[in-house]
Amino acid sequence: MASRRLQSSCDDSAVFKVSNNLRVDIELTNELSELLDRQRNEALETLFPPGASLENILTRLLSTDSMVSSTSTCAAFNQSQRQISAIGYRCIGFGQCGLVFERPGRAYVVKLAKPAYKEGLWSDFQAHLNVRQAFCRESNPECRVPQLFSFAPDSSIEWWNENIQFFPDISDLVPLPTMALITERILPLPKVVRQALIHQYCPPHLQTAASANPTNRDCLARLYLGSRRARPELLSPNFTLRNFNLHLDQMLELNLPVFLYAAAMGEAMAIIHWAAHVDGFDIEFVLGSDANAGTSYNKDIFLNLDLATEQASCMSSIKDLDAAMRANFKRRTTSMWVLDFNLCHIWREDCAWENPDGLISHLVYSFFQNDPYYPRPADQDLWQKFSAAYRLKADQILAVPETDQRLVCLPGRFLDACISHEQGSLLT
Repeated sequence: MASRRLQSSCDDSAVFKVSNNLRVDIELTNELSELLDRQRNEALETLFPPGASLENILTRLLSTDSMVSSTSTCAAFNQSQRQISAIGYRCIGFGQCGLVFERPGRAYVVKLAKPAYKEGLWSDFQAHLNVRQAFCRESNPECRVPQLFSFAPDSSIEWWNENIQFFPDISDLVPLPTMALITERILPLPKVVRQALIHQYCPPHLQTAASANPTNRDCLARLYLGSRRARPELLSPNFTLRNFNLHLDQMLELNLPVFLYAAAMGEAMAIIHWAAHVDGFDIEFVLGSDANAGTSYNKDIFLNLDLATEQASCMSSIKDLDAAMRANFKRRTTSMWVLDFNLCHIWREDCAWENPDGLISHLVYSFFQNDPYYPRPADQDLWQKFSAAYRLKADQILAVPETDQRLVCLPGRFLDACISHEQGSLLT
């Protein structure tokens, strides 16, 4: 691995320029990433013979109770790849606020903040911490929240001295060091699912290129229960599996468990609102794989995350995550995840009773300004599942004796306000 980069690249984006002296490093990382992806999918490919229908594949593997175990030698080899210390970080996503990197074979990702969004990444950490702690207090919620491992500010000399050598030079977009948020990685959906989605929704003349495109290995499916495609017969000329938008009509077409998704989403939103006191602005609900059914953590290292949010700035960075955690890549489940909290706001409980109308108005605004993950009230059956799960979980959260009784009616007011908002929008 080169000691430092002058010009380099994430593996897939034209905005990065690759210098010749780094091409070998990048190709090595990409080759290992592709190899590990093949290994993860060995067991799945044996489950579905060549004649298996696309609907059967997607219905089975996009259900959140599906699990596949692999005892293959390749999966065992996958486990051993975590010990290859020379492999660098690979970019698997980027957006307005920053870039997300993985190290092949590891069970975590690193989100790096762009210069203008360092405070946003700190807000991401604070809201994520609140939500993660709230979910951990509940009894087995259907939706998962990625584990938080560490937050490394740009001033964390120890963490950056340990890690900066493994990043490509991305100084045009993100000068290093910068703020870094380290969280559990949501593994991509299995290759057999990705291939089925390509055959179902990619224009035929682009399917070969889509199958070969390395960015399509980073496939999470966004669950758009509140949206249907305007022209289902038109296949996208810009097809990509990275953050694949799975609309309601597609889910119904594939016989996916949309009522389960709606209930899980409602339960999660209630926890976010009334246990974490987070508004949920711009969060994402996705389907992805989970390798952590057999993951173990060194609990002593992660005790410093059992903090109040205002104390989190005192936490120390984790120098060596590989020594702290052991992910089991041989067992994979499909799970619903909620992520991306960088635009969220945490509200104080006293705001709820001092200005309940303002709080409800803000929560409704956050609900409708988000991408169309949530069922809409006009879709009565799905809305009933979502709202019933939301109300049940909110009632459970607010039933504890120390709860201020002025809060108890607010979840119902939120749901009623969502209905009124949609009805008003339809009339204008």
